[in-house]
Amino acid sequence: MKSVRPEETAARPYRNLSLAQWERRCQKPDHRRIGNWMARRVSRPVALRITRVVAPWGVSADGMTLAAWTCGVAAAAAFGWGTVAGWLLGAALLQLWYLLDHVDGQLARLHGSASLDGVQLDYLMHHTLALLVPLGTGWGLFAQTSEPGWCIGGLVWGVSLLLLGLHHDARYKAFVQRLKALEGTLDVVGGGAFRRSPQPPIPRHPLRLAGWAMRKACEPHVVMNLLTLIAAVSWLIQDRHLFVGRCYLATAAAIALVTATGTIVRSQRQGACEQEFSAWFRAPQGRELVFVDGHWAVVSRKP
Repeated sequence: MKSVRPEETAARPYRNLSLAQWERRCQKPDHRRIGNWMARRVSRPVALRITRVVAPWGVSADGMTLAAWTCGVAAAAAFGWGTVAGWLLGAALLQLWYLLDHVDGQLARLHGSASLDGVQLDYLMHHTLALLVPLGTGWGLFAQTSEPGWCIGGLVWGVSLLLLGLHHDARYKAFVQRLKALEGTLDVVGGGAFRRSPQPPIPRHPLRLAGWAMRKACEPHVVMNLLTLIAAVSWLIQDRHLFVGRCYLATAAAIALVTATGTIVRSQRQGACEQEFSAWFRAPQGRELVFVDGHWAVVSRKP
């Protein structure tokens, strides 16, 4: 009797699946509508090909997240060399990171292992790299020029990008803090107008267009692609001193600082956290949520 190797047994459930079947099992239901253009048109389809290769060998979603995380940290270190070769390597590693960051979710859906713990790990990775990549870039330019201002620029850029990400996470942590201390019951509505939706059209008003462009400039895939473009241009024109890279870091740091500051100030003025909480959680009919005696409670509505 012919023996069967364990890896062959693991591979069998996926051997005869068509690409369309892989897509139904691994992709989000709205993967062609929701998300930025690169995720919809490039990264998710390419990542699916990687998922088809690694899935039969039992690679877990968390394992893939850690692999992506490693690529991102290595990219930050490569930018820290402060050479054109370092930028090229860092850019390539960032592109790989972005692909693997989609593979982990596809593996989770394929194996039925999607969980809050996996999402939490993914967010930790994103926040870490939002800080480390700009820091590595600034350190690399400092190592080349001995000018500490590049380290400061990298720090400002990284902290600003980190704040943009943490601004949303802190909002939902505030939600949980209120819910944990709540007396009574709220109905979960499901987000209302705050549910994820397709990308809105580009605004035409000059001020709104400027704000939109600044927010876009801070998104991870845009930062990654601009760093890749700058690395390629620096290599082609033999820009050994990374003059183009310096211009980008200075500009990106200023844009990220203004965007993060504006986002936080605007959110506080508009009471955006309370608005979104009200869209997600509402008191049952005839009752209301009030703050009394140092805590929140659901009480009968006064006539």
